[in-house]
Amino acid sequence: MSSKEVVKRLTVENELSTCPECGYTDGFHVSFNMVEHKRAEVVLICPSCHKRFRIGWEVVLK
Repeated sequence: MSSKEVVKRLTVENELSTCPECGYTDGFHVSFNMVEHKRAEVVLICPSCHKRFRIGWEVVLK
């Protein structure tokens, strides 16, 4: 991901398996961006158009 690329924010309603940019319907790849020590933001990546989306999920790494 280039530093200039804007990562869109998505709201999850019911199910999120279709890319809103290109219409790909088979789900997303997942990426983790470290926010701080042992905490990461989850970013979804469309396998077809490669757009990235934030959905408000964070995980704590042990």
